Amino acid sequence: MPHIQVSLPDGTTFTHELTESTVTVGRTSDNVMHIDDVSVSSHHAQLTLGDSGDYVLEDLGSTNGTWVNTTEAHQGESHPLQDGDKIRFGKIDASYASENPAEARPMPQSEGTGVVLGSASKRPADFSNASPFQTKRKKKDPAGLAVMITAIVALVAFLGAVGMAFTIKSPFQ
Repeated sequence: MPHIQVSLPDGTTFTHELTESTVTVGRTSDNVMHIDDVSVSSHHAQLTLGDSGDYVLEDLGSTNGTWVNTTEAHQGESHPLQDGDKIRFGKIDASYASENPAEARPMPQSEGTGVVLGSASKRPADFSNASPFQTKRKKKDPAGLAVMITAIVALVAFLGAVGMAFTIKSPFQ
């Protein structure tokens, strides 16, 4: 008997046996397969029993979309399910299991890499733009500079006053 195993975000899973000829999936309780998650629309998708004994998935205009393996299921399109198909209702992952063996699926097409060799190469003057880290530059701080100059002047005045105190002769000698 075909079934769908649903994995919820909190880590729990549940299995729904597909016994009806038409199974509606959604967030509200009037659906045959009720998934209580905000990413699932109130009436998200519909599964209909096909002639082969497997179900056909159709999106019902959901807000967050329905995916079969890596293909998005658009409203009005039929997606026949096979044993082992991965389904995504909004942000909820599910897997379809059937007693019928799955047909061989073609490997996904890889996107070709567009490698273009440079016609000329020139050594850069410096590698300052090649570093992912920003260089630390000293910023001019006029307030800090004024404080430092004032401190130096005060220190010189203090040392001068101490020096003069030692040169004063006592009147009692």
